[in-house]
Amino acid sequence: MVDWRMRYALLVCLSLAGCAGMTENECRVADWSQLGERDGITGNQPRIEVYAYQCGRYQVAAAEKAYLDGWWLGHAEFVRRADSMEGAQ
Repeated sequence: MVDWRMRYALLVCLSLAGCAGMTENECRVADWSQLGERDGITGNQPRIEVYAYQCGRYQVAAAEKAYLDGWWLGHAEFVRRADSMEGAQ
C-alpha cells in the first residue's frame, strides 16, 4: 500500500509538470486575451496570479483585464460545450 507521503510527492510532481514557467520573451509578447481564453476553454480556473508572478521576475506586468476578458469568453464556451454534451446523452 502506498502511504500518504508517496501520494503527496506524486501529486506535487504532477502539479509542477503542468505549470511550466513563462520565459521573459513569452511574457513580453504574450497575447493576454488569447492566453486567458485558452485557459477558460480548457476548463481551468483563472491563472493570472501565476502568470503575474512568473512575468514579474522579468519586470513585465501581466495584462490582468485582457486576460480575464479572454478567460470569461473561453469559460463561457467551455460551459456551452459541456451543456451540449449533457443534452446529447
